[in-house]
Amino acid sequence: MKKRPWKSSLTAIMLGAMIVQGGTAVWAADAAPTAPVSAPTVNYGLTSDIRAAVKSVAVTPTASGSQLAVTVRLYNGGVTQNRVPEHELRVQTSSGVSYTLKPSGTNKESLQPKEIGELVYMTAVDTKEIGTIDQLSFVNVDVYSYPKVEKTLLAMPTNSVWYGAMGSAALQNLNNVTWGQSFVIPGVNSGITYTAVETSMQNTTAGRVAVVTVLASNPGAGRETVPAFRMDAQSETKNYEGKRAEVEPVTLEAGEQKYIHFAIPVENGVTLSNLVVLSTDTFVAKGAAEAATAATTVATGKLAIAWPKQQGSTTAVPYTIGQPIAFDALTKVVDKSTQVSLMELHLHENPGEGFKTAVAKFKLTNTSTSPIALPAFVSELVSTQGLTYQGARQANVTEMMNPGLSYVVSYSYIVPQSEEGTSFSLKLLDTVAAAPYTTTIAALQTDLQQEEAEDSTISLYPFDLKINDVAVNTQTTAQLTYTYKVRLDMDIKQKENVVVDNNFSKLRFEIVDSAGRVLGSKDAAFTGVNKLISGVQMIDASNITTDQFSYPFTVNVYETIETANGTAKRLLKVIK
Repeated sequence: MKKRPWKSSLTAIMLGAMIVQGGTAVWAADAAPTAPVSAPTVNYGLTSDIRAAVKSVAVTPTASGSQLAVTVRLYNGGVTQNRVPEHELRVQTSSGVSYTLKPSGTNKESLQPKEIGELVYMTAVDTKEIGTIDQLSFVNVDVYSYPKVEKTLLAMPTNSVWYGAMGSAALQNLNNVTWGQSFVIPGVNSGITYTAVETSMQNTTAGRVAVVTVLASNPGAGRETVPAFRMDAQSETKNYEGKRAEVEPVTLEAGEQKYIHFAIPVENGVTLSNLVVLSTDTFVAKGAAEAATAATTVATGKLAIAWPKQQGSTTAVPYTIGQPIAFDALTKVVDKSTQVSLMELHLHENPGEGFKTAVAKFKLTNTSTSPIALPAFVSELVSTQGLTYQGARQANVTEMMNPGLSYVVSYSYIVPQSEEGTSFSLKLLDTVAAAPYTTTIAALQTDLQQEEAEDSTISLYPFDLKINDVAVNTQTTAQLTYTYKVRLDMDIKQKENVVVDNNFSKLRFEIVDSAGRVLGSKDAAFTGVNKLISGVQMIDASNITTDQFSYPFTVNVYETIETANGTAKRLLKVIK
């Protein structure tokens, strides 16, 4: 049977989107069954062994005209190395105008057997009236003939052209994806699927940034590297260019999932309407002395995603205090052998201060058989009105946790006096994955704990305190220095297998006279030589050189936590 040769110009063979994963050719539809159905990539015969497909075509406005860019993917289906035939790449408009594009200096001149190569072309023209691009062609030009002889090696229609910069008309040419829907990037040689899962607006020293978290999944049979692409954001009137937070290449093994993050600087008060997924290629001018300085990024819009209506996009799950927290399965912040539970969450007044203080206390347990690092996460308290209060972690913590033991870490939150909420969302954040930005690893919806009644036991995890009696005596020296001695009778019980060291919070006894003046204070620790114990004990308060005070005295009992932002206080009891 006689073999039928590849037909060249305007003759297509519908092969589907050919993808190389682990050295094996597979079909995009098989590789990503959960992704939206899209038109298959059409491959054309450039030579008897080399096939070509259009990856991207972009017409982008510039200050003085337009930039035309094309990326073509070639595949050598032969069994030997094949040279890419000499050619010019041209694009034609529907009105018959032709533009010749310059090749990138990094374009391959030959392909090894079964190799895929991408050729990038670009040119700038001083006109904004390009019109509609409907075809591109490989043209061989014999410059040694007179008159010169031109031969079209291959002509391919351009079914999808990106007319930047992000206007609504440009978006009409893109596939639209709903928030949370999986997608593959059309025209890109990859079977990786993506799902946008979270957005957050974050303030930095450089301004406001929209951070988008995307879940990348490899459903294929071999290792894949996430291809170059970015996400931009669009308002009704303006485009905001994004940048991937990960600097190093992101590689996924077969069946593996990872998060990638995009940071998009925006203006204060802006309302975003869309995210746009753009594939990116690099064009390097030929003959440039330094390729790095001559490199130009070519971006082509591929998909549009409606910006989510609910900011944050992470739903807080109902949580009961004391239960283990369910973290995101992909987080690297909390080891799988570390069990984390929220043990306390209080919001209380601060006498003499202009704000309230909330305190969250977490128990971290090492369930493994060897020491592991204590996880370092950030926390935020979010009210039902959407107000976010950043937590300050206690200043000193244990670095390593021994097996079978629990450790306590506290966070404090400064809250305005006007805050009257009783239910909050508590977000735990990762500061490493998308540094310097944060991403959510757990979101809990829980109620505040009620402060204990006057005669009840005070919970100060892992301690339960019951103050039976407090009395204040005054002693005066010849130098008119007044010393206050606090006689304290209390019961203390401690939970087992919970480590308490000198990093743990302390009790502060503050003596206030009837006029509201603080006469003296004393901090008492739960560890060390002079630690608090059950029974009667005497505590010397600070000296003060004044006789301007009036009886009776009141003792305010606080829990104090040293944080990076200073000392945080939680009012435990007022004793009169």
